Amino acid sequence: MEFIRYNQAGKIAKRCICELNQLKCPPLGQKVRVTLNDEKQYIGFWDTFFGFDTKIVEISKYDLDENTGELRSDNSLVTFIPTDKIFRLEAILYSNPRWGVAPTNKFTFSKPVRRDFKSDFFKNWPVK
Repeated sequence: MEFIRYNQAGKIAKRCICELNQLKCPPLGQKVRVTLNDEKQYIGFWDTFFGFDTKIVEISKYDLDENTGELRSDNSLVTFIPTDKIFRLEAILYSNPRWGVAPTNKFTFSKPVRRDFKSDFFKNWPVK
């Protein structure tokens, strides 16, 4: 299996060929694009902790209106994929909306999330 991890701008941060159970840092919670041996692609968020005997992985999507960015429901749409059919796994670092990225089910790159330290709330906090 080929594993590619991108940064938020789309540059390759890591690329290797390995088995799924050999990944030292699984893409848990990250946006992934999974390509199978028959060239079908699935895009979503990686939801599987895996060990040596993992046979199926879960990829979830938000029930989301892509135009407005609003959730339709709190339910997620889950796809189950057999691990032995995975040809390529691509992941985007810090792509989960919990990291400040706009919610979307598309496999798209964005600008890195940066914090404005000039407007930091604790910058002028009194210190004893």
